[in-house]
Amino acid sequence: MTEKRLLSIDIAKGLGILLVALAHNDLAAYAPFLYHWIYSFHMPLFFFLSGFFFKPELNFPTLLKRRFDSLLRPYFFSLFLIYTGSIFFGKMPISTALSRILKALYANGYTLDWVAMWFLPALFTVNLFAFLFYQAFRWTGKPWPRWIGLLVVLVLGAWTVSWFTPIDVRLLGRNLTLHGLPWSLDLALLAGFFFILGTEMNRNKLPSWLFSSRALLSVTGLSLTLNLYFPQTLDLTQRQYAMPLLFTLEATSGILMILAFSHWLEHGPTWLTGFLAYLGRISVLILIFHNPVQSYLTPKIDLLLGGNIYSPLIAFPFAIAIPNLIYELGVRHNPPIAAWFGLKPQ
Repeated sequence: MTEKRLLSIDIAKGLGILLVALAHNDLAAYAPFLYHWIYSFHMPLFFFLSGFFFKPELNFPTLLKRRFDSLLRPYFFSLFLIYTGSIFFGKMPISTALSRILKALYANGYTLDWVAMWFLPALFTVNLFAFLFYQAFRWTGKPWPRWIGLLVVLVLGAWTVSWFTPIDVRLLGRNLTLHGLPWSLDLALLAGFFFILGTEMNRNKLPSWLFSSRALLSVTGLSLTLNLYFPQTLDLTQRQYAMPLLFTLEATSGILMILAFSHWLEHGPTWLTGFLAYLGRISVLILIFHNPVQSYLTPKIDLLLGGNIYSPLIAFPFAIAIPNLIYELGVRHNPPIAAWFGLKPQ
């Protein structure tokens, strides 16, 4: 992969994390179509972009260590910060914190206080699945068997995604209703499809027409049209993938739109290109911290403005700026902390 393509992917991640934070901004209340449109591709986009960097040739121990460092260390470190901070500032008794930590070890979106963090263990699971997928196709150097296998993965993933939500279990004498398997194992096939799609697109030279203005307009028009005429919502966290063909078309057209737009932005103003690439490189911090920032500030802004439907939108810039401050003041020049967040110190 060339540096130019790396820059394009960083820009795409920057755009993606802005859309993630915006979608988690009570957007459905004041801009329902925009909310629906973002949800149609924003999480498949991040699995796709993560798959772009996957190296099938890595041996399993190396893959395990790298993904632990980049995904699970930030996850567990953030849990440590959340609950030790809550105890220290008197927001939560120790018994409650321990209970929340145990729930968080189940590691899917239904068991987390900071819901967006579900993506980190889910992506770890998907990396392991991708490793097994490529091991299964070691016998051939041709791409077409992998593409057939990838279509099978999509069909099976769409078929089984709702099997495990809800599931009723009895644990330690208590009846529990669970939504999804631990570590999002039930999403491994469906999310794995988009992840491996990213890997395959990186392994094969992308056609130049994909980055043309005509392609950008075409895929954007397709994405908007599909979402306009089909109001059903794609939501991987909620295991909503009831219309597989439609949702796959929506997700892939949205992904191609972001890729083409990112390529176009490479030739835009340097300050804009640099800003979006910067957001892409620290996207893990924005992923972790944007929800609590918006949840904390929105009611306060709402109270200050006397009940304004756009209060969440006013809080949105802070959801981007505060993780940036955390990075600049506490992470960027601090190698141990940077490592715990899965980032490289500057």
